[in-house]
Amino acid sequence: MFFKSIIFSFLILISPLFLKTFSKQNFHHFKSSFLANLKWSYEDELNNERELEWEVHENLNFNKIYKLISKKNKYNVRGLGRAISVNGYPYPEISNYVPNAFVEDSQKKINFHFRGISQTRGCPQGNFTKECADGVMDLNFNLINSEKYSFYPKLNIQGLGFRNESYFGQGTNLGFKFARRLTPSWSLAIGGENIIHFDDSIDLGRNFYIVGSTFYPLNKTNKDNPSLLLFNIGIGSDFYGYRGNGFLGRTSCFGRPNLTGEGTDNCTWGPIGSVTYAFNDRFSVNTEWFGYGYGAGFSLRPLANQAINFSLYATDFINNFPKYNEDSCPDSNCSTRFYGSLSYSF
Repeated sequence: MFFKSIIFSFLILISPLFLKTFSKQNFHHFKSSFLANLKWSYEDELNNERELEWEVHENLNFNKIYKLISKKNKYNVRGLGRAISVNGYPYPEISNYVPNAFVEDSQKKINFHFRGISQTRGCPQGNFTKECADGVMDLNFNLINSEKYSFYPKLNIQGLGFRNESYFGQGTNLGFKFARRLTPSWSLAIGGENIIHFDDSIDLGRNFYIVGSTFYPLNKTNKDNPSLLLFNIGIGSDFYGYRGNGFLGRTSCFGRPNLTGEGTDNCTWGPIGSVTYAFNDRFSVNTEWFGYGYGAGFSLRPLANQAINFSLYATDFINNFPKYNEDSCPDSNCSTRFYGSLSYSF
C-alpha cells in the first residue's frame, strides 16, 4: 500500500510535464499541417536567387505564424537611368531626354548612357555628317538607395571628339537626381542636368526639373514580364523651357551659359513629359516632349539577362512644329533629325 501511494504521488507530480509535452506536440502537428497545405511560390530575381516574401500574422493562442503573401497584381517599378526594372528584371528605356522619377534599382550601382544625334538643329550640312553629328555621355552613380529613396550624382561629358574643334573630355559637368517613392505606383524626383561646370566649353545651361512618374499594368496575368503603360510628367528649366515652351515662369539660371536667359542669368520654365508603351521586358515604343522639341521612337533590350538597351528616335519630323523653332533651322525649315542611345546598367 505504501508503494502504491508513492507511485500515485509521483504520477500526480509529473502529470503537468506530460500535459505540457502533449500540448507542444499537438501545436507542432498543427503548425506542420498548416504549412504543408500552403501553396508555395517563388520569385525569380535577376541574379537567379529564389526569394519568398512573407508577412506576419498574430495569433492570440500561439506564437507568430508566417505565411506567404500573394504576388498577384504586385509590381515594383524602379529606375535604371532612363530605363526601368520591373520586379527586379531590366526593361527597355522609357524616355531619352525626359528623366523619370522612379527610385533607382539597388541591384545596379552604375548606369552608362551614350546619346548621339544625327544633326544639331541649325547645321546646314545635314544628317550624319561630321560637321553636324554630335553626342554626349552620362555616368550615373547609385550613391544612396533604400526602398523609398535614392540619390545619384551624374557625370556628363559633352566633348567626345566628334567635331573637329572638340576633344574627348571637354564640357565635363555634374548633375543629380533625388527620387522619392510616394505610393506603390507613383514616384517624384527633383534633379538637374549640367549643374556644376568643370570648364568653360559647355554650351548648355543648368537644367533643373521636377518630375512625377507612374505606371499602369495592361496584362495583369503575366507577372514575369508584364506590358505597362508609363507616364512621366513635370516641369523643367532652360533646355526644358526653351523659347515658346518656357511660359510657366522665370528663375535664376545660377550663371551662364544658358539658352533662354537672353543675356541674363534668368531662365524660363516649361512643361515636359513622356508616354511609353512597354510591350514586355524587351521592347517599348516611346514619345516625349522635352521643351527644346519632341521625339518618338522605340527602345530594344536585345540580351535576355543583361540591362543593355539600344534606342532610336526621330525629332522635328512635323514641319515647323513647334513654331518657335523655325528661326533655329536652316532656311527656317526644320527637317527630320534622329537621335538615339546605348545604355548599360551594372
